[in-house]
Amino acid sequence: MTTTENIENSSNIFDILRSRGILSPSMQKIVAGFAAKWGISNFKALTETHMANESQIAEILADKLGFPRLTRVKIMSVPKEILALIPFSLALDMAVFPFELTEAQRLHVVFADPSDPNTIRNLEILTGKTVEPFIGEHSEIIAAIQRHYPLDLQLPSLLEGVSMLKSGSP
Repeated sequence: MTTTENIENSSNIFDILRSRGILSPSMQKIVAGFAAKWGISNFKALTETHMANESQIAEILADKLGFPRLTRVKIMSVPKEILALIPFSLALDMAVFPFELTEAQRLHVVFADPSDPNTIRNLEILTGKTVEPFIGEHSEIIAAIQRHYPLDLQLPSLLEGVSMLKSGSP
């Protein structure tokens, strides 16, 4: 079974957490309401509202989706060439961190939420590599991105943000 087939055969994040007794239907409604109000994903709303902790979510996703669980993301040392495969702003937005490129050109990426198969497909199109997902905690992934992406890989995103501020765009 391929990575995307594995994801497509599983349920969405709410169904996964509900099946494990972490999320009740009423909690799901609250989180979905916040997600809609804030214009964010259900996953991000779950972590922002603290309805489930990041470690629980990561363990459950790894188990349910059959992906390896990666801990200690923030202390990894990654070559710049691998980081350059995924732009800084996209890595932050998607909470993904590329950490290894195998000899077979398979890109290992740690995800906070790989439950949307389009996320992996889009990264494969962007990078031209087969993406092998790993599961990590959202805050550790964000910390790793902020710590390990060198400034020259961050600059295009930072300059884009400055341009948007000057033009008055949201």
